[in-house]
Amino acid sequence: MPRRIKVLMFGWEFPPYNSGGLGVACLGLSRALAEKNVEITFVLPKRVNVSANFLKMIFADAAQIHLKTVDTLLTPYITSNEYQRLRLKNKSSLYGPGLFEEVARYALRARKIAKEESFDIIHAHDWLSYPAGIEARDQSGKPLVVHVHATEFDRTGGNSINQNVYKIEREGMEEADAVITVSHRTKEMAAYHYGIPKEKIEVVHNGIDSSEYDNQEITRTDTIAKLKGMGNYIVLFVSRITLQKGPDYFVHVAKRVLDFVPNTYFIVAGSGDMERQVIEQAAHLVIADRVLFPGFVRDKELSTLYRNADLFVLPSVSEPFGIAPLEALANKTPVLISKQSGVTEILSHVLKTDFWDVDEMANKVVAVLRHESLRKTLQENGKHETYRCGWTHAAAKCIELYRKLLRPAFD
Repeated sequence: MPRRIKVLMFGWEFPPYNSGGLGVACLGLSRALAEKNVEITFVLPKRVNVSANFLKMIFADAAQIHLKTVDTLLTPYITSNEYQRLRLKNKSSLYGPGLFEEVARYALRARKIAKEESFDIIHAHDWLSYPAGIEARDQSGKPLVVHVHATEFDRTGGNSINQNVYKIEREGMEEADAVITVSHRTKEMAAYHYGIPKEKIEVVHNGIDSSEYDNQEITRTDTIAKLKGMGNYIVLFVSRITLQKGPDYFVHVAKRVLDFVPNTYFIVAGSGDMERQVIEQAAHLVIADRVLFPGFVRDKELSTLYRNADLFVLPSVSEPFGIAPLEALANKTPVLISKQSGVTEILSHVLKTDFWDVDEMANKVVAVLRHESLRKTLQENGKHETYRCGWTHAAAKCIELYRKLLRPAFD
């Protein structure tokens, strides 16, 4: 019987301390790998206030996962300007004056950790962790896998590319022994924009543990209960409020839909650098009373939003994958997503449009709201489809890749 693989995994967020889908993906994949007898040491870039009991509760079925933390200001999706603002509020002497200096110092800490830990392979999630993965590889001589959850072309919509970020992403993919992308769409982007040979890239789609949502007891908040009780429809957007996710298109769709189905409310759940712009946009379109902004939500509160929504809409401009649509489907919420989303590669029972086609998107929203039979069909078939989108398959593909890189020792 092949011996257990030990993985040193680098990332920068982990639930419940996450602000996007990356942390959810790290949790889901790590747990599925642990269930398949892979031992993981997960290195977080910042110290989080969690107790050992809490961690054991999250990983009750995977006690071999251990969290190691490094104190830092690194946060998911951070930009250079946002880093400077945070550093002024939190005067840390541990890391450098700029984001990229901090990335470099995190990488140096990774070298020390790699010297102290026992592992067979290194797995680094997204660009802030790539230098850490490279340092760990150089220290240990062990194979490096980099996991591309998004690229700078996704985050910026292809405009105003940060060349420093691009350089780190490209170096990480070039230095790695293998590259994992979350979709074929992202694989093509890695090959085209970064010059990575396609034979070096393995596609591993994200997943969801759909059964976790089956027996959740969900209640309506007072606001939702009042809205639904008065016969209103709810259309939901859940994501970071950034250019990549298309929240501005969502608000334009809301304006069009309200001309045909005026008893509709639109909820924009999340946070991000476009939040103020989108709020002002709703006011400018004179629909501010119909667009609600509850902020970032998670866990039971998020499931409550999903289950009480008549439709989930995510008009992403460039989406490597997109876990939120899977969460919506797992909660039996119909889904409309952009054709520019990687998750469309594994989903059939969802509605799809181009992100820029506001008219077509509005037409589909109106159709779902007006036709209960269409809503129910999308609900039932969509939920059923999520059962074959579990993390188990993703973990199996990762293990297959690990063993390929570790041969012959692990055959």
